[in-house]
Amino acid sequence: MQPFWSPDGSQVWFIDRPSESSPSGIWGVSASGGEPQFITDRVGVSSPDGSLVAYPEGGQTYVERLALPRGGASRSEVEGGGERWGIANAAGRAISFSPDSRSILWQAASSSENFDRRIVEVWMANVDGSESRVVARLIGGGVSGWFHDGQRLLVSGRESLNDDPFLAALNLADGSLTIIAHGARLRGGTLSPEGGWVAYQITFSGDPAQDGLWVARTDGGEARRLEVFGAYRWRSEGKLLVIPLDANAASHRLLEIDVASGAVRALTNPALTPFRVAGGDWSPSPDGNQVVFVSADDQNLWVIDLL
Repeated sequence: MQPFWSPDGSQVWFIDRPSESSPSGIWGVSASGGEPQFITDRVGVSSPDGSLVAYPEGGQTYVERLALPRGGASRSEVEGGGERWGIANAAGRAISFSPDSRSILWQAASSSENFDRRIVEVWMANVDGSESRVVARLIGGGVSGWFHDGQRLLVSGRESLNDDPFLAALNLADGSLTIIAHGARLRGGTLSPEGGWVAYQITFSGDPAQDGLWVARTDGGEARRLEVFGAYRWRSEGKLLVIPLDANAASHRLLEIDVASGAVRALTNPALTPFRVAGGDWSPSPDGNQVVFVSADDQNLWVIDLL
């Protein structure tokens, strides 16, 4: 189902076809339950404000402005929609939208070499494809996300083929890099909502003291190895949600980490709220007060209210 939240956090959106007579596409349902509402048949990458979707078609990449139902309205009462732009040079590649939904980027590998050795070009353009240009070339890496100001990107790469990977903030204005972290087998860089922190993993590095879940300041300052390891998502600035990895546990559990202090707070008790997430399919709400997940037990969508 791949659940995610509507831009205003009022609905859970998911990909489905509820019945044979229903269209396939993105559907939405209130976080408190109720009847699903059809949103759109365009399935792709949505812009942060929900007004645009990017998708591949016939070997090309398109960005389309959606006709979306107003809150609580019928499908016939819609806003906007209809414009569509082909993105030159994207050639069917996945698009990422800027936080203000005005710019897009995509990545093109210059060769078919191993991921850790290939050169990746990072392209940027307006949402209609105009003013496209290369903003970075990265060795063995790529873009992990936008900073909330839209002026910087979180990127990974290597300074040379023989160097360990790094995470860095790329300034789009001048191309400069601020190195955030280095480490062998560094993966999974994820920005906090306001861009002050990044969470990442180091695994199978050969040094047990380095392996684990880490957080670091994006200004290149403090880095901290957390005492827990598992799947992670940001709840809010400085607060990280973690589902600890425990293959023998009958239930998953949610922890909240204060990344500045390392303090851990349990948000669920398996004895009171048992749950199991299927395939890592879970997402915190924009306000951080709820988590939606696909249940491994019944494959339905469930919502947990967080303390």
